Amino acid sequence: MKFLIQVLVILLLAFLLELFLPWWCVAIAAFLGGLVFDTRANFGAGFLAIALLWTFKALFVEMSAAAPLAERVAEIFMLNKPLLFVVTAIIGGLVGGFASMTGSALNKKRRKNSYY
Repeated sequence: MKFLIQVLVILLLAFLLELFLPWWCVAIAAFLGGLVFDTRANFGAGFLAIALLWTFKALFVEMSAAAPLAERVAEIFMLNKPLLFVVTAIIGGLVGGFASMTGSALNKKRRKNSYY
């Protein structure tokens, strides 16, 4: 249950931050989610939250664009359109996963138990 709450908090915080800040603000959201929540699957929560967010945002842009933007970007990278969405999700997920894992490493409770 904690895992799902952590995923939802990271997802909502990252969505709100992306409205006003650059793309890398998702790392801040995942970092804070990892710092606040004490779960064993911090990397998975950060990865899942940001991967879902970027996938849905990419699909939304694709559906609302007047021009075939995703097809053109996929041609530049020599990919097909579904694979472009998968690559987008993986890149965002890695950023979120590592940021969440970093936040959990700085958690006082866990840090104290690890060294002593």
